[in-house]
Formats: sequence, structure tokens, C-alpha cells
Amino acid sequence: MDRLPKKNLTAKIVALILAIILWVYVMNEQNPPVEVNMEIPLEVRNLSSNLVPVDNPDYVRIRVRGPRTLIAGIGKQDIKTYIDLKGLTEGVNTTKVHTTIPTGMEVVEVAPDKVTLHLESLVSRQVPVEVKLKGAPPADSIVDKVTYSSHKVAVEGPKGLLDTAVKAVAYVDVAGKNTDFTLSVPLKILDQNGKEVEEGLQIRPNSMYVSLFFVSSTTKKTVDIKPNITGQLVKGVTLKQILTNPQKIEISGDRQIIDKIDALYTEPISLNGIDKDVELDGKLQVRDGVTISSKNVKVSISVIKQQ
Repeated sequence: MDRLPKKNLTAKIVALILAIILWVYVMNEQNPPVEVNMEIPLEVRNLSSNLVPVDNPDYVRIRVRGPRTLIAGIGKQDIKTYIDLKGLTEGVNTTKVHTTIPTGMEVVEVAPDKVTLHLESLVSRQVPVEVKLKGAPPADSIVDKVTYSSHKVAVEGPKGLLDTAVKAVAYVDVAGKNTDFTLSVPLKILDQNGKEVEEGLQIRPNSMYVSLFFVSSTTKKTVDIKPNITGQLVKGVTLKQILTNPQKIEISGDRQIIDKIDALYTEPISLNGIDKDVELDGKLQVRDGVTISSKNVKVSISVIKQQ
């Protein structure tokens, strides 16, 4: 009677072992382990507030192994790679790449498994600000004035990179615009070659308000008429005065041209042979882009004969 239970127990244990072996075999056949390569963002942890890493990689490649069903459902967000910079100081440092992966998986390879990076002091300085216009307003308008909220901004970053920063630029598109406006414009850092420094530097503030004021591209203006005199009077005769009629004239045209003109001059008027008061016909010299009602003027020359 005592032997029967012992025989049943042994049989049960053998059956259990065989069942486990069978289960493992079936699982390996139906859900075998597989490997996958992934590129994972590399996090930086525990960095001192007064240091900044230079030339550290943004990503590392990692190979993981796990059951096919688990691998099939994994995403990049499920795996973390990071370097711990706690206690590291300025200069060149080498540190291990750490990983965290879901349960049931194992890391086969991490490349690189160590990172050598340069830690630099975080510094700040002021750089000048400049506004650059893109495009062009309609032909009948021009930008008359540009104002902006700050002429200097603080730029922060590693000293080596910060030394390349020359100025901050706000790009404003004026294509098709002809009415005054104000808007907030992001700032870009340019180096000595005029190229944008895209990464590694922080601007504070990183934008500023820019106001643009437009005027008509054409304008009118009244200027003096001045005679252009050449030659000499007859001996014994001195010049008393020269008057033009009219003495002033209205000019119009492109504002950028008109704003630079203070007077119009006649074509050369010779004094040679004149020994008495005379009135001559004159013509005005007018540059391209300037419009006037008439080029013709009268020039009155008064003289005094010496006794």
C-alpha cells in the first residue's frame, strides 16, 4: 500500500519536467528570441549648471535581444540611453553610456559604449542687433524708417563657440507690404562669415519687436535755381548780380533721389563779352528720375562799368 503513492509522485515529477521541456520547446519554436538594431537619442544627465558639453553625439546605436512578440511591439521611446556627467569638470572627459530597456530583453551591443566629450564653461556676452529686410514693397512705396526694441542682446554658450558670434539679426519680410506694422521677430546669431550659428548658443531674449514705417516712393520738393557761370566780363566791367526767373522750382520723382537734391543748376552761362545788363535764355540741368514743369529759365545779368 505504501509503494503506490511513491510511484505516483515520481511519475508526476517526471511528467512536470517533461511538460516544462515541451513548453520551452514550443515557446522557442513559436516565439523565438530575435535581435534588432535601433538608433536611440543620447540623454545628458546631471550636468553642472555652469558647464556645457561640446561635440557629444546626439544618438547611439543599440542592439537588443528578446522574444519576437516583445521585440515586435517595442519602440524607440521604450529604450533610454544616457551619460551621467555628475562630478565631471571642465576639459576632456570620457564616460560610460548607460541603458535602460524593458523587462524580458537584454542589451547585446551599444555603439559607442563610451563617449569622450569636452566640457566648457558656460559664458555670456552682449552682441549688437541688426534688422535685415527681405523682399521688396510695391513699386509705389519704400521703407522710410525701421525701429526695434533692443540694439543689443545677451548670448550664452560655451566660450569657444561664443567667440564666433558677431551679431544677432532679425529678418523681416517686406514683400508686398506698404502699410506701417509692428511684429515680434525671432533673432538669429551670425558668425564673422555671415553664416548662422544654428546650435549651441542661447539668445536672451530670443526675439524682439520691430516696427516698419512706409512712405510713397515718389515725392515733391521746391528747390533753388542757381546759375552756372563761366568765363569773364569785359575789362572794366564788374558783376553786380545774377538772377534767375523763376528763382525756385518744384521737382518730383523717386524719394531717394529727390531727398538728395538741394538746388538745380543751369547749363553753363558764359560771361565772355558782356559789358552791359542782359537777359539770357537758360536751361536747367536735370538728372534722370527727376521731373520738372519746364527746363527753360530766364537769366538776368546786371553789371557795373568802372569809371
